Amino acid sequence: MFEHKNLDGIWNRVVSASNAFLSGDILETRDMVGTEPEKIARMQFAVIGQYLVERCLPPEALSETWAQDAGKLPWWDSVKNPPHMGIIADFNSHNGGLHRIPFDANHNVVGFASDGEEIVLGKGVYTVIRKSDGKELSAASKSELRELYFS
Repeated sequence: MFEHKNLDGIWNRVVSASNAFLSGDILETRDMVGTEPEKIARMQFAVIGQYLVERCLPPEALSETWAQDAGKLPWWDSVKNPPHMGIIADFNSHNGGLHRIPFDANHNVVGFASDGEEIVLGKGVYTVIRKSDGKELSAASKSELRELYFS
């Protein structure tokens, strides 16, 4: 389990991962703005393979998912330039993430979908192969791709 001097259980905490494709637990952080952390949006960080990934969740007082997502958790976005210092960098290293992801123009992974499927960007098009049925889906934006994925 990841341990760090800045983990206080409120502003920075580790939460259990429920997805097998994640390499360990999830680091959840909040911007230290205001005095009511339960009313501040949360950033979550995890490692998938060697990629540090992130997603933003609404404040706990609202929900686990954003209203426009109809109860579906946000996808993970690849962090192209992971930090080299601080709690996020330490978490990334602890879980086997790289500090620099080499660019591969032929396989540019920009995120991961709900079941850990790679989202690839090529020639201005986002593509994912849905694990549940093996169908390849493509769209001009991640939001359009997400809509196709859940349809």
